[in-house]
Amino acid sequence: MNYGQRGVDLLRELKRSDWLPSYNEDSVRATIQEINLHTAELHDIVRANNRVGNDTSTGGGGSAPVPIEMRPVMLLHEVSIKRNKRCLLAYHAHRIDKLRALRWETAGNLATPMKFVLSEAEVDFFHEYDKLASRHAIGGSMGGLDWNADQNPPEENFIQVRVVQA
Repeated sequence: MNYGQRGVDLLRELKRSDWLPSYNEDSVRATIQEINLHTAELHDIVRANNRVGNDTSTGGGGSAPVPIEMRPVMLLHEVSIKRNKRCLLAYHAHRIDKLRALRWETAGNLATPMKFVLSEAEVDFFHEYDKLASRHAIGGSMGGLDWNADQNPPEENFIQVRVVQA
């Protein structure tokens, strides 16, 4: 078994793409399944150890410490679980960051070709994020500002501000 490889493949796919590749639901599900397999292996090891610890013929009356030869195996499974979780979180966080940036670039208009690249949950997130940003821009204390106007800071250190007195 190639531990933690599925999560890394998801991140490599993101790195190779120009913008966002199509949402890879099969790889995400496979990574989650790998996490579940590692978790089941850990539970089996702990249960087997507890059975040995609770064996009345040896006089054990509780949970025995994990044998030294099983600790590396448990550590390997735990590290694989954590790595896959980090990869999944990084995969989804990168996609969400791209969607947030897209909202400000397009002023909330999601083009049809982009919808085919995104999952249904990502399209829902984009629309909800757009509603939230629009509501804040319209109803906030600075509702008269165009939030999409100038997103880059000025190149000069000092700017001239003119104030009109009423």
